[in-house]
Amino acid sequence: MKNSRLFEILYLLMEHRELTASWLAHKLEVSQRTIYRDLDALSASGIPVYCQRGKGGGIRLMEQFQMDRSLIDEKEQEELLTALKSLQTIKAIDNSALLSRLSVLFQKKPTDWLEVDFGSWDGHAKEQQYFERCKEAILTCRRLHFTYYNSSSQESSRTVEPLCLYYKGGGWYLKAYCLLKEDYRMFRLNRILDLTVLDETFSPGRIHEANFPKEYMDSSYAPPTIPFTLLFSPMAAYRVMDAFLPEEIETQKNGSFLVHTSYPPGQWILGFLMSFGKDVQVLEPEWMRKELEREAVAVARLYAPSYQAQEP
Repeated sequence: MKNSRLFEILYLLMEHRELTASWLAHKLEVSQRTIYRDLDALSASGIPVYCQRGKGGGIRLMEQFQMDRSLIDEKEQEELLTALKSLQTIKAIDNSALLSRLSVLFQKKPTDWLEVDFGSWDGHAKEQQYFERCKEAILTCRRLHFTYYNSSSQESSRTVEPLCLYYKGGGWYLKAYCLLKEDYRMFRLNRILDLTVLDETFSPGRIHEANFPKEYMDSSYAPPTIPFTLLFSPMAAYRVMDAFLPEEIETQKNGSFLVHTSYPPGQWILGFLMSFGKDVQVLEPEWMRKELEREAVAVARLYAPSYQAQEP
């Protein structure tokens, strides 16, 4: 505890250059007598700190003092400060104390060339809470229990041993060992309900990324996909730009967009295409055209029970 307080005093002096014993005592919640003892310890260890009594006095570091920063070059210092700012943004670190101390140590402020915000536009409070609970469980090696909905909307109760939080494709995932499946799985945070950190602990030894299926761990892994040819109206322009790669898009003379793409199989494709409403037409594959037709009829009947589909 004392060593931590000595470093805190040193960082504060490097940041402010001149302080009073009463201010330090209040800041660090100790007596002024303890502060003077700490200053003696710093001086004995070779730190050029001195006290000047009377009006205009205070505790100072000699002007030429600076800590040895040679182990980290200028570029590495900038990268470290930027990384810490990003971690602070997603609340992976709890406060700015470390960032502030390193800024003082390096004698520079982090350059504001990058802002990172992994939150949703509506600032989803549940996802922030779950992020914190998952982080706590990972760091303390405690099991998690929750209700989960998979991509086919099937509900299940899961108890897992968490490995890490993972951000991919615009969403947060939890990598974990699932006791129900007796295997490693990835769980999307926004599909989790009633997340609870249990008192049950586990040994982190068996939780290793090497045991994860390749498709979870290798960013170059390409799962089997189904080719699609889609025709979008001009009204869907911004969503087409958001959802597809430039090389997949062919702009037509009338302003519509012909898209050649592919997707891994899953029920989610139907919902994704339905979200475009009348602004998308599936040209291929034929079976998806029929799936969309059936879904459209079901939606029409939901809002107009008397609706009768016309025979094609």
